[in-house]
Amino acid sequence: MKSTKQAGNIRTILLAGTIISGMAFAVPAFAEEAKAGETVVITGSRIAKKDYTSPSPITTIGAAQIEATGSLTTEKILNTLPQVVPGFTAASNNPSDGTATVDLRGLGASRTLVLVNGHRMTPATKSASAIDLNSIPAGLIKKVEVVTGGASATYGSDALAGVVNFIMKDDFNGLQITGQAGKTAAGDGANYDTSVIFGSDLADGKGNLTAFASYYKRDQVLAALRDWAILSNAGGSATGVAGRADNFVGNPFAPVATAPGCTAGADSRNISFAANGAARGYCNNFDMSAAVNDRYNFSPVNNLMSPGERISTAVFGKYNFDDNLTGRLEIFYTDNRQSSQLAPTPMTGLLVDIDNPFISSSFASALATRTNPTANFQFRKRMDQVGPRVQEHNNKQFQFVTGLGGTTATGFKWDISGAYGRTEFKDSTFNDVSRSRLIAATRGTSAGSSTTSCGAAILAIFPTCKPYNLFGTGSASQAAIDFVRLNFSDSTLFERTMLTANIGGDLFTLPAGAVSFNLGGEYRKDNFEFAPDAAHGSGDIFGFNRESYTQGGFDVTELFGEVAIPLIADAPFAKYVGLELGARHSNYSTVGNTDSYKVGGEWKINDDLRFRSMFQRASRAPSAFELYQSNDQGFPQFTDPCSTKNVNNGATRTLSASTIAFCTLQLGVNPVTSGFIQPNSQIETSIYGNRNLKPETSDTITIGAVYRPSYVKNLAVTLDYYDIKVKDYINTKFGGAAGTVAACFASGSMTSDACFDSSIGLPAIYRDAAGELKVRTSTGNVSEFRTKGVDLTVDYRIPLGWMVKSGGIFDDKLNVNLLVNYLDTYVLDGVDYKGTAGSYNISAALPKYKAIMTLGYKIGDVKLTTNTSYYYKMDNQGNIPDLQDGGYNTVPNYAITDVQARWSVSPRTELVFGINNVMDKEPPVFDNSPDGNTDPNAFDVLGRAYYAGFKLKF
Repeated sequence: MKSTKQAGNIRTILLAGTIISGMAFAVPAFAEEAKAGETVVITGSRIAKKDYTSPSPITTIGAAQIEATGSLTTEKILNTLPQVVPGFTAASNNPSDGTATVDLRGLGASRTLVLVNGHRMTPATKSASAIDLNSIPAGLIKKVEVVTGGASATYGSDALAGVVNFIMKDDFNGLQITGQAGKTAAGDGANYDTSVIFGSDLADGKGNLTAFASYYKRDQVLAALRDWAILSNAGGSATGVAGRADNFVGNPFAPVATAPGCTAGADSRNISFAANGAARGYCNNFDMSAAVNDRYNFSPVNNLMSPGERISTAVFGKYNFDDNLTGRLEIFYTDNRQSSQLAPTPMTGLLVDIDNPFISSSFASALATRTNPTANFQFRKRMDQVGPRVQEHNNKQFQFVTGLGGTTATGFKWDISGAYGRTEFKDSTFNDVSRSRLIAATRGTSAGSSTTSCGAAILAIFPTCKPYNLFGTGSASQAAIDFVRLNFSDSTLFERTMLTANIGGDLFTLPAGAVSFNLGGEYRKDNFEFAPDAAHGSGDIFGFNRESYTQGGFDVTELFGEVAIPLIADAPFAKYVGLELGARHSNYSTVGNTDSYKVGGEWKINDDLRFRSMFQRASRAPSAFELYQSNDQGFPQFTDPCSTKNVNNGATRTLSASTIAFCTLQLGVNPVTSGFIQPNSQIETSIYGNRNLKPETSDTITIGAVYRPSYVKNLAVTLDYYDIKVKDYINTKFGGAAGTVAACFASGSMTSDACFDSSIGLPAIYRDAAGELKVRTSTGNVSEFRTKGVDLTVDYRIPLGWMVKSGGIFDDKLNVNLLVNYLDTYVLDGVDYKGTAGSYNISAALPKYKAIMTLGYKIGDVKLTTNTSYYYKMDNQGNIPDLQDGGYNTVPNYAITDVQARWSVSPRTELVFGINNVMDKEPPVFDNSPDGNTDPNAFDVLGRAYYAGFKLKF
């Protein structure tokens, strides 16, 4: 804490501010005013305005505020905003696809439109068709404008939640070199970034060429390196390193004694093994710290922070051919590489021959106790000898935009642009296990196998086959390990072509001012292809989900228009009243016609107070993946209704009579009397798309006020209410696998619509030979989503003249910026997730209150900044009464503070030093957590970290 101490009054002020910001950490600011006579276009509208105001709520993050965060990743800059529910980040590991995304209002990353300089970027991920924020160079951002509420009337599909527009530095003059490096207080998590910006005006100022390049690298941090993460609070996995023969309820084992010291029970019908392969009862202890346990603690091997490496380049050019014609060029290229790491493959569901040559005498005795002693048996094992599963994600993204703009003889401004983007995404997976090879390596003596050689018929197909000993720890030979190991690669390709044209200006003048308009058209074509490795696509894998080949695309032609109408000006209690209208018609090759529109207005009572309101009808066409997904696997985490114990903490569950009856029908035995416990917290699910999907539509209402009192200098306050309702929400039926299971059980009949999915012609739930629950889900326009809340922003330069004299080394102003969100409603499928965290049916942290605050103060040439983020306490999703579970722990209040000092050594040299998470706050650990005992996208997982950097200008 020594580095955070300041002298005298400044220390008192900053510490007091940090305490106040128990509700805080912010970076948003009010948009700057346009220069006199200048018209500008702000995000959310294509109409240029002089006063830089909008009927829609807009949050602007400037370059200085971005620098004050000390962040080297774009997603961290956004995820602290209260309007944002954090998407994938560098801390995402399971799940993770190597991308970073932004999710406004928690509607999903696919419903947030990401723009760069007002242009769409090319998607990177097949599942969400979302933009990878890693492709946007953080060091080149001039500002970010965030518009919440639907914006489809202006920008088209994908803007149901709003728009995030990254505005880049495209008019640079000179040379700038920056660098920054840091690591955690624990000595790990090293990261560094260096970038160069070079720009020059051309032809006596008629044009400008700006070029940018950066290199970023981040080291891996494993969960084993943090005390709170080293033990799985989900009870680990039933698939342990010694292996387990699963008890089959139709052919059960007799109880076998567990290892001495097992507190979970003296015997078990599931059979585990000692290190040497001797059979014993399975010790099913959910406490990962227990001295005797056959469950597997998968946490230590998983990433807390994924390693990453990124090269980003960009070129911007513009040239004024004459006063009425300007050309521009934008080129982006990013090569981003990230890696995720999971525990070794959990091999489950393997049917092993009864005459497997490695069966010990003690296990043979256990097999003989079954009703049918000659039947083959089902086996599971953690394939730790093969090594941890590693996925390397490589995203190469190219974007090209060019256009011409000018002014007509009548004064209208026009613009024509064309864009092409291409994303090549390659996923390489290492240390998985081949299903077919493991089956070959575990065949019995009747197939000619022995402990030293596979049978002749097997060797004819797999010449390198070596027998794999499943029983015990460290039991397999290196040759057998190498034989079953599977490395594979998948590829995803996105291509996007766009043509856009628009024209706008002042049509005519009314008594209150000029009526402005913008008209335009757009053509967009998207192509998408996902090509899995042959083994991955066929399901010849154990450690990852099966994913099928998917290909598709669409093209859309759109017409759009907006008009701004001044109604009243300079009247009593109405210095200005204006109306804004907009509409967009789209014709898709996949779903046909859609329409979006907006109606908004502003009422400026005087220079102090302005009211604003907007209604928007937005739409989103289904993505190619939502239309064409085919039988992919997923493993969501939730409790099997038939399990007599809570899979997360081992607590005994009480089953209702109707549940027992339905479970008995499925299992063939009473789950209570047989002591049925689900083996794993994750339930295997097969996922399908739907080619008959309709577009989603949303209605968004925002009502707000902007208050800038003339009698309080440098104070601005905004208060905005929002209400977003999405109809025909594209989602898996019943909200997901957990909802599907709950609906099926509630129906009480396997032939009901909830238990049998007619769109795919298969049962929605079923059980394997060991009674393990399996689920099938399909996509449809089956949901309704609604969220409501209030945003508050306060921006104030607090005068300190009463304690600091102006003109001295100490500044006489303390800059305070506060942004708070109150979440009133977050309802999906009739279930309100407001104030909850977890990953029971959805995966999100949704506090009632989320806030961020920035305090800024200058001492001479040194600018001091503190940023504090705050999450109000949350209940666990599993405790929601509608989900009929409960008993899960909750999430307490959470706040962390970052500090930074930025020293302008000279006009050309700047040094920076910062500390993130000053108090070394650990993230909350809770049940049903999305990843690694917590939500790593919402909470800091590394602890206190230091960084230092420089900026040189030439």
